[in-house]
Amino acid sequence: MAEGEAVKVAVRVRPFNGREINMNAKVCMRMEGATTYISDLDGGDEEKFFTFDYSYWSYDGFEDIDGYLTPSNDQYADQKKVFDDVGVGIRDNSWNGFNCSLFAYGQTGSGKSYSIIGYGPNKGVVPLYCEDLFIKMAELQKVNPDNEYQVAFSMLEIYNESVFDLLAGKQRKALKIRQSKQRGFFVQGLKKTPVGSYIEIEERMAEGTANRTVASTKMNATSSRAHTVVELTLIQKIKQDGANMTKTSVVNLVDLAGSERAGSTGATGATLKQGAAINKSLSALGNVIAALAKESEGGRTKVVIPFRDSSLTMILKNALGGNSKTVMIAALSPASVNYEETLSTLRFADRAKQIKTKATVNESPTDKLIRELKEENDKLKQMLEGGVIDKSMVKDDDEEDISDEEVQARLQALMDESNAEKASMEQEWKDKLEEAQKAIEALKEEQSRKQEMMKTIPHITNLNGDEQLCGMIVYFFEDGKENKVGTKDSDPPNDIVLSGLEIESSHCLITHSAAKLLMVVADEARVYVNGEYVSGKLELMHGDRLLLGANNLFTVVNPAEREAAEKAGIEYFKFTYHDAMSEIQNLGSGDDAQKGEELLQEDIAVLGPMIGEVNAMSCAMNKKVKFDIVIMPEEGKRRKKAMVSMFSYLTSCSYLLSREDFISRKYKMEEMYQQFVEGDESWESVPASEDPFVEDENKETTIGTVSISLKSLGYLFEQEQMLTITNYQGAAKGELRVEYYPVKEDGSIITEEDDIFVDDPDTLVGQPLRFSLKIPYARGIPKRFENVFCRYRFFLDTDTTSTGQVTGQNPEFGFSQTHSCTPVTDQFIDYLEKTSLVIEVVGTQIPTPMKAGDERTTKQLMASNFSLNQTQLALMDPEKQIIMGELQSTQRRAKKQQNKLIKVQELLDAANDNESETISVADLQKILESNADSMGICVAVFKMKVSKAREEGNLFKTTAKAVKTNEDVKEVADQTKSKACTIL
Repeated sequence: MAEGEAVKVAVRVRPFNGREINMNAKVCMRMEGATTYISDLDGGDEEKFFTFDYSYWSYDGFEDIDGYLTPSNDQYADQKKVFDDVGVGIRDNSWNGFNCSLFAYGQTGSGKSYSIIGYGPNKGVVPLYCEDLFIKMAELQKVNPDNEYQVAFSMLEIYNESVFDLLAGKQRKALKIRQSKQRGFFVQGLKKTPVGSYIEIEERMAEGTANRTVASTKMNATSSRAHTVVELTLIQKIKQDGANMTKTSVVNLVDLAGSERAGSTGATGATLKQGAAINKSLSALGNVIAALAKESEGGRTKVVIPFRDSSLTMILKNALGGNSKTVMIAALSPASVNYEETLSTLRFADRAKQIKTKATVNESPTDKLIRELKEENDKLKQMLEGGVIDKSMVKDDDEEDISDEEVQARLQALMDESNAEKASMEQEWKDKLEEAQKAIEALKEEQSRKQEMMKTIPHITNLNGDEQLCGMIVYFFEDGKENKVGTKDSDPPNDIVLSGLEIESSHCLITHSAAKLLMVVADEARVYVNGEYVSGKLELMHGDRLLLGANNLFTVVNPAEREAAEKAGIEYFKFTYHDAMSEIQNLGSGDDAQKGEELLQEDIAVLGPMIGEVNAMSCAMNKKVKFDIVIMPEEGKRRKKAMVSMFSYLTSCSYLLSREDFISRKYKMEEMYQQFVEGDESWESVPASEDPFVEDENKETTIGTVSISLKSLGYLFEQEQMLTITNYQGAAKGELRVEYYPVKEDGSIITEEDDIFVDDPDTLVGQPLRFSLKIPYARGIPKRFENVFCRYRFFLDTDTTSTGQVTGQNPEFGFSQTHSCTPVTDQFIDYLEKTSLVIEVVGTQIPTPMKAGDERTTKQLMASNFSLNQTQLALMDPEKQIIMGELQSTQRRAKKQQNKLIKVQELLDAANDNESETISVADLQKILESNADSMGICVAVFKMKVSKAREEGNLFKTTAKAVKTNEDVKEVADQTKSKACTIL
């Protein structure tokens, strides 16, 4: 067993948000002590449970007292409870000289920010820790005035594997991650700013967030997310036993970007990497955590930890596998509609709790530290000037050999960092703090001036998918001034300079005149107002949503109009980023939609802006590829899912991408596009296998699908249908013959000759059910497909079942497969009643090259067959095929009921013919429970009973189990007839 202290893991459940309330979501979680339970209320899977150091229930059981959410029962965990359990440990450890790390993980909207930062009086772990830190510093300073306490702040983000200093102002430049044996991994040139209070930390965080917002637009990252790392360095310079001692603690506060919503299948849900492949950093982090967990189990085999696989894992090496006391808070949604995302987060946290770290106190005599830094500098200087190079200073033992050039670069970086540290230690702390505070004062003055202007001057302010980044960018429109909007390369220069996809050099002109904002849109410029594509001249009103290009989204603020509306009692709806994007996609609010439709609309709202961006990138780089959102039936569920089609003009081949695959590609596309923008020609030499705009021509692709209802199986009826194969555009791509038959244990088909009839599928519960599914052939498959086969996933199967591959327009599959459910469960009956079996027809495409001499650009090709200004949604609707199948089943059931009615009538006629006033309830029950042949036998037996009774002279005797012929039997017959009509 590896030595060390396990990472502490806490999970926290938040209340429902507005979206979940509107969707009528149910609570799918509960907590008992440190154990968290989660149930799939829709899928019916067994309840799963996970045990952590802390399980915090913050869903309900609170009341608002002066803005603070106060517990009203013993289960509710408020902010103080979380800080007492988690924050106090970080505080104490940092004062004792240990490095500490706090991770926040969870999908967007899961409540990470509330636990870490909080709002209003509900302060999170970070502000409570910082406040406590400076209070204790002041107390210690009073007791020992000669001691010195220093706090330095830095803030960085990792986006597409590049590391950026968020306090570097407008000079946004990717920083290098370097390494030394003593320091481990470090970011070369990262700015560390002295701070003297939590207010100054807040100011610096606001500065970093503002810089991140501006950069996100330039980097085309509106729909992407980055990891953010805030680093607080606490240095204590104290006298101890007559010597000057320095104790240092580095506290890392890490906001991990949550993985995108994962797929709905159990197969993807069962792995740690579920949903984490959206970027390299999260995927690499999952691999590191898995390796560290395996290492903690012990064993003789050495486990290689892949810290070098991403920027994030290199920076977090100490936090995860080294000198640090580490805590993770995982934020959870309790809503049933977020089951997949929440389960993914729980599994991620469960793996993280197995990691062990080994923290040590960072304490040394001050003079010794300075001396060691000087000696290190001298040694590095000698090496760089031609001395003997000691590679071990900049290379791990398990790292592969590195080039001399890389050694030189690492040595130089190490010397620069060492010089900076030495100079920092020698400089008076008061001087450094005063310089930093002057800069903060200048920022505060600028922010105050901007706030005053926003009260009176019309302006636009940004909307962003990350709520923390909303309102960070503001452009003012002075009265009487024309404001030219466009890129930085315009001549004459623009007043408002924007960057990003599809921003023209002269994009539009906005003028403030007589308290009105007038906009003139340039030719071919892409501009949307309130979800509508606009051109020419128009007036902008207060509250309008303005999209310039593909990803510059703003809301219009006109203080004069706002004030007039307030006086008139008019209240404006506050639009969010997702509201505005849904408006552009023409989705509507979806308040009355069912859960599946809500999730579908949400996916479209997320994917829509991304589709616009990647198509714009494809045009800019002339990649000859077009993307669209398409709607497909979801396996095992009677609802639809959003996917992305990828069409290559070069080969006329089209491919379907899952939501996760597309988002993962988009990250790579953004990286390639950034190289293109910066003039880095390396993007042109990317091999096809690594190009996100290229798909393997031999990749299997979906020709189309068919959907068949399985409801007939609940009544033990067979089904035989010739189904139309439709692609994602709703176009017919041939026909597929599908048959299924209920079978006996020996494999023989159940027919009407068998004495088996099911009036209610629920009566099958507890019994075995078997059926044979056959796919004999397909007809009319397009010529451009070969190696055609069919595949499907039945009920709870984790793997798909496939036919053999056949080439030709009329493939003969000859496929037959027996499936069974032994015994039948309520979940299986629900599956038969509410879902349909989706069968994919799959093949490989035969490429058709573009015609020789066709020199049209990507933009021209797109314009020739669809509007770039509006995302196209193609719809495949399987409902018609499902309804036809269900109609056949209903007709069969009605025929059965009609047969019963006929036999009851024969029984009634036989009784009347023989002047009998009674018939046995048992005889009538046999008819109602039997098949057609048995019904005839029942009537014949009844006639024999009547004849025998006449011979014995007791024909008119009645019993307790008899009913009157002219009344009760007629009523039973009428009920049976009514039931048959209802089914019909």
